[in-house]
Amino acid sequence: MGKVSRAFFEQVIARNLGTRRRDVIVGPANGVDVGVCRLPDDQVLISTTDPIYIVPPYGWERAAWFAFHILASDLTTSGVPPRWLTLDFNLPMGIEDDQIETVLRVIDREAKKCGAAVVTGHTGRYEGCAYPMVGGATFLGVAPEDGYVTANMARPGNRILVTKTAALEATAILANTFPGILERHTDSATTRKAQALFESMSTVEDALTAASVGLRDGGVWAMHDATEYGVRGAVWEMAQAARVGVDVDLGRVPVVPAVEVACEAYGMEPLNSISEGTLLLAVDPEASEDVVRRLRRKGILAADIGAFTKRRGPCLDRGRPFVPPERDDFWPAFSRAMAGATA
Repeated sequence: MGKVSRAFFEQVIARNLGTRRRDVIVGPANGVDVGVCRLPDDQVLISTTDPIYIVPPYGWERAAWFAFHILASDLTTSGVPPRWLTLDFNLPMGIEDDQIETVLRVIDREAKKCGAAVVTGHTGRYEGCAYPMVGGATFLGVAPEDGYVTANMARPGNRILVTKTAALEATAILANTFPGILERHTDSATTRKAQALFESMSTVEDALTAASVGLRDGGVWAMHDATEYGVRGAVWEMAQAARVGVDVDLGRVPVVPAVEVACEAYGMEPLNSISEGTLLLAVDPEASEDVVRRLRRKGILAADIGAFTKRRGPCLDRGRPFVPPERDDFWPAFSRAMAGATA
């Protein structure tokens, strides 16, 4: 389960991308969350596309909030908020009108917070459609040609900052979907803390707060949401995308106590587990303390874990080479939990 392999991306997807156009500044690439196209008047169009991911057991409000923020988080890693949304809902036959209305109402509310408008879409029920993937959406933003960043812009010497905690999404989803497993390993207060991480599964505030320092020469050169393959994979992806090395101490990545307990309970390595809501940043050394201060003023934990190094340099963790995990620990943990729930 999960995304196709990096090898499949390079060998198949990257070779089938239609016409090569000069106005495409940033196209599909491993570790890069957005595409960028040149517009007239020194402007660019920034876009990201993902499934509409709805999990009814979370509750319709929560599920819709998460569906919105999965997409908004990717877009705002550019340092730019979404302006336009396109939504394609291919829904199961069993969904009721009031449930659809709740989903749309939550998306409307979150879009208004960003100043974004829904400009086109499709909504229908169809045989064979099933949760959680119930369609797809594209979020779009506009910026000056020098007023955005992408994950492949990290530069040698940039400090690497990480927000919140490793394994954020993996913990929040499993704790809310299979709480009984966690309750067998800890007390109810810790279980509730793990479940409450759900509301942190967004990097929108993280990214826009960091961007307030200034992009590129202002201090922030690249941002990346640590989704599949976790923080370890995200650090490696940023290095590969920018073609630079890294020298980090992954032991300094925050792992909050509820996540530590949950990862033990569900059988996951925190650094190798999906972590939507955890933002990685490449920041000039002179700006890194300012970024951390701004994040902490918003109540967002942030840590400096190392630096990007020379062009085509190695990826080192405490002096030892590292590569991304071969699989994200969340998926086998989810499968085991599901098997136990249906046994």
